[in-house]
Amino acid sequence: MQHGLFQLIAVGTPPDEDGSADLRYVLAVARSIGEHMTEYKVVVTKSTVPVGTADKVREAVGAALAARQAAVEFDMVSNPEFLKEGAAISDFMRPDRVIVGTTLTARPNC
Repeated sequence: MQHGLFQLIAVGTPPDEDGSADLRYVLAVARSIGEHMTEYKVVVTKSTVPVGTADKVREAVGAALAARQAAVEFDMVSNPEFLKEGAAISDFMRPDRVIVGTTLTARPNC
């Protein structure tokens, strides 16, 4: 977590028992980022996740920072994937759409 401005979360989200996305791996990475970051970072979710996940990731990073009493700023970005089963590589290399959502604020030192 010491290297790079962007911290990309790109892990599997297998279906849970009820069919919803299992976010345990996404949130584990978010906690790890919060446990190790020492300077401003942009945390990016790239995994296939439901709406509202960025808020959960923000909370997980923030809770990890608070647990170690670290006042480190970070911003969240969501860059969802739209990959079809059997065509993931092709879809990744030639996407028909790219969506990026963020609540970034201007940073004078970036």
